[in-house]
Amino acid sequence: MLWVSRGNYVAVKAGDANKRTAMYKAREDYTNDLMTLGAQPFNIFMYYWREEPKASLNGRLDGMLGGFGFNDTLILQVPIFIRPLNLKTMIEKIHQEYSGKVIGLVHDYYPLWNVEAAKADTDSDPWLDQFSYRTYPALFSLFDALIVHSEPYKQAIKKELSFTGPIIAQGPFSYHLIPNAEVTAPKFEKKLIFAGNINKSNYLQDIPDSWHLDIFGSEPESLSPNQKYINYKGSYSPTELPDHFDGGFGLVWESDSFEHVSGEAANYSRLSYEHKLSLYLAKRIPVFVWKGAAPAKWVTENHLGFAVDNLSDIWPIIENFSEADYEAMQGNLAHVSKLIRNGAFAKHAALEATLAVNERYNKW
Repeated sequence: MLWVSRGNYVAVKAGDANKRTAMYKAREDYTNDLMTLGAQPFNIFMYYWREEPKASLNGRLDGMLGGFGFNDTLILQVPIFIRPLNLKTMIEKIHQEYSGKVIGLVHDYYPLWNVEAAKADTDSDPWLDQFSYRTYPALFSLFDALIVHSEPYKQAIKKELSFTGPIIAQGPFSYHLIPNAEVTAPKFEKKLIFAGNINKSNYLQDIPDSWHLDIFGSEPESLSPNQKYINYKGSYSPTELPDHFDGGFGLVWESDSFEHVSGEAANYSRLSYEHKLSLYLAKRIPVFVWKGAAPAKWVTENHLGFAVDNLSDIWPIIENFSEADYEAMQGNLAHVSKLIRNGAFAKHAALEATLAVNERYNKW
């Protein structure tokens, strides 16, 4: 039997009065995707008790594993910000007492993102501290297989961990919309959509006054005088948000500056498929991505948008784009939108990883 981890995210999100955090949406969608394949939910209570007694933990794990069977497989979504020793003990228990397999579905491997901070972390306890940078290599070595964003991510993990088990590249994450939502072709408009925290996206402070930009998310703290064509459109829950897109092009970009692509987040985008990419594509919105980002080739080969070297390359493309050009892209966008909304990429990678750890004779 296949199991997929499910956190108590409703309780975790209780501190967000408007339920507008997108932090857990990818995880919730992933669990739901695999449950449609017949996977059983493996409930993990989100708590942190550094000095939890062994007897207490063992009792808790016995309850969690109550339905787990011999030779079953668990896909565990990581990171999970609880005491890592709990996860270590659970994985060892599955291996030793159930002859089971545990696959890590990697949402983020933070030592590949916050590289300098990870190097500076030399004294944290990988098992007792709440998912420190040193937890990642220690915990990930226990998995039977990994599912990661992309082929570049796969190679980076291999270099980082010397991981010898199967590593499956998933591609884009799922993005579920409101049930029974109708996804029609968006309007052709010469504007960009930015969904996220503009206060953490410094490059947007320097955009030219020729740009027309709709912003969704945290309200901008300040805008320079030349940014008169920036429209703040509000903050919504991650499921409601796509219904407020009416057209234009989605911006998927990480950089510390407008002039040049720079910074740790930009370097991480060489490996990762950002969740907001799936957000735009679920609504058939064509996208602009950095040419050095992991999804760039996939985006351009499938005619889902454009990959450019710099932000300054974007507006000339939009200015010279016609409504007929925009409509010509909608066939491919409609197809990929359905795949993302139905979790096709997540399901395919999950099944491939499950076969890789359970079939004795396979390409791995």
